[in-house]
Amino acid sequence: MPTAATVTAGGTRGDTRRGGRGQQVVPTVPFIRASAEHREPTGIDISRQITGADQDLGVFDVTAYGYLRSLVILLQATGGTTTSAVGAEDAPFNALKNIALTEPNGATLFQATSGYGLHLAHKWGGYRSSRGADFRASPSFSAIAASTGNFTVMFRLPVELNLRDGLGSLPNQNAAATFKLRLTLAASSTIYASGTLTTLPTVRTRAFLEAWDQPQLDSQGATNQATPPAMNTTQFWSEQIFNVSAGQQTIRLTRVGNYLRNLVFVYRRAGTSRANGNSDWPDPLTLYLDTRPLDIIEITNWRHQMAERTGYGASLGATTPANDTAQGLDNGVYVYDFSHEFDGELGRENRDLWLPTLGSTRLELQGSFANAGVLTVYTNDVAIAGTVFI
Repeated sequence: MPTAATVTAGGTRGDTRRGGRGQQVVPTVPFIRASAEHREPTGIDISRQITGADQDLGVFDVTAYGYLRSLVILLQATGGTTTSAVGAEDAPFNALKNIALTEPNGATLFQATSGYGLHLAHKWGGYRSSRGADFRASPSFSAIAASTGNFTVMFRLPVELNLRDGLGSLPNQNAAATFKLRLTLAASSTIYASGTLTTLPTVRTRAFLEAWDQPQLDSQGATNQATPPAMNTTQFWSEQIFNVSAGQQTIRLTRVGNYLRNLVFVYRRAGTSRANGNSDWPDPLTLYLDTRPLDIIEITNWRHQMAERTGYGASLGATTPANDTAQGLDNGVYVYDFSHEFDGELGRENRDLWLPTLGSTRLELQGSFANAGVLTVYTNDVAIAGTVFI
């Protein structure tokens, strides 16, 4: 099996058979080849019946093992009886609320007030092929059943940035200093828009760890890369919420200071829905960087670009997936990414397009909103800890 190689003590690679004057080539096995994928339950397994109030499920220790890649969270709602239950617009993803993953030092890696934000982070974050990144298309997914109110939904909370080399996976080997996951089960009025709910379902919530093994220092005479590249390079997902008035607006995004990888915008018309917010989106919208127009984006072009980089919303034979359905676009959601330069698809990046920002950077949106509403911005930024560019 071929390996990467390093050359000792200066000079070019030479032939070590010629009188010993050549340079010695020391093979180095890349991290993910030296390691192995690992998955196990975290021990988080809690069942609660949905009620009329939010229920804090708790703050949980994440199992210490190897290098943390992601957490898979599975919700299964069973035992409900109802008449014509109708899920809310973001359901069943919004059955989770106030999601947070924190590092042992307390830094927040991921934060979202709704599971719908977690769904968007994975769907549009470029962590897996778009064929599988939309959990609406998963064989395990079931939308809210009209006759019971039951549902099944899965999430992946991303830590690792790129599965090609393991960049962004974080050391998780100290059982006395663990990552912590916080979850809340939403109230029935959040999950269901209408219907007579005779017996509310019980939701079983479980979480599973996805990790890399700790490689040996060497194997078969070759030196192993024993840690992920640029170890402690860390990505974050954060949420900002803006109340927006109708008309021309300038909105300053203050989550700057690292490299920007993704921006996900969600607009809801005040008191109504993302479906209405979809038609209220500025056309065009201008993205400013330090008062310079970085991009002026006409809405039809933007939607095409999102489909072009993921396939979401594109025709499948004679069928075009509708918004908010499996493999479709999402009402009121507009994604601006810096992670497509390898082959044009999200997440297939060499990191060259990541946008460097400073704490003083002015990053602004400007455009005319057709109606007042609420803009939620999910920012995916990266703090690098070494050479990350390929």
